[in-house]
Amino acid sequence: MYARKNLVKEKLEQGQIVLGMENWLRDPRIIELMGNAGYDFLHIEHEHVARTWTDVENDIRTAELMGLTPLYRTEQCFDGEPPVNEIIKAIKVGAQIIMVPQVNTPEAARKIVAAGKFPPLGRRGIATCDRSMKAIFPSRTVPLDIDVYTQEANDEIMLWAIIETPEGVENIDAILDVEGIDAVGFGHQDYAMAAGLTKETGNQVDMAREKVFEAAKRHGKYMWWNTDSVEEVREQAARGLQLMLYGCDIIHLNNMLQNSAAEIKGL
Repeated sequence: MYARKNLVKEKLEQGQIVLGMENWLRDPRIIELMGNAGYDFLHIEHEHVARTWTDVENDIRTAELMGLTPLYRTEQCFDGEPPVNEIIKAIKVGAQIIMVPQVNTPEAARKIVAAGKFPPLGRRGIATCDRSMKAIFPSRTVPLDIDVYTQEANDEIMLWAIIETPEGVENIDAILDVEGIDAVGFGHQDYAMAAGLTKETGNQVDMAREKVFEAAKRHGKYMWWNTDSVEEVREQAARGLQLMLYGCDIIHLNNMLQNSAAEIKGL
């Protein structure tokens, strides 16, 4: 097999709950701790965190060593245009899941697939010596079969779209109709801002999130759930959700520091 197995995809197909966390702290030690703790995937945050491609590649290497499937979150779509060159580069350095923010239309979804997949599904160019495969092919012992190589790559790379606006919610069925989009999530804060709401929670936000959830079920696609509550993970798993994004490292660290300092200072 040319491609690395996408362990998240494999676990989802087996019906397992899959757990990840956003990585904002640019330190491989955090990734090691996540792997040792039993997390399933590493969410490499780049939309809101500046990283060099060397940083990203080294984060991915660390994730692979720790048994974590590497997910790369790109910069957001603007005016319906996803960052296609960034998608291609992230795959080439070894990311197996690409998450794209602000996907509002099926046209944007199709451009994501075009960048993330080889023909006939997409238009990504091939290089048999980048990190998207587990070794450089052809080798002394393994010949190169282009058809098998590209099919395996298309099978193992997952493409996830974040729905974050009323337009995206309105177009959710058309977005999920696009072959190659594997999962969707809901960005409640950006949705609230785009909808002109003053709070990030409430009935309107909840109803929009539920519309995305119901559409994912209809289309047989996965939806990931963002939360920092174990109880909420339990509730959503009971509804059939398998993909859990358990907050981000910097927020968990901040909460721990804030709570412990307040408790100790109050003695």
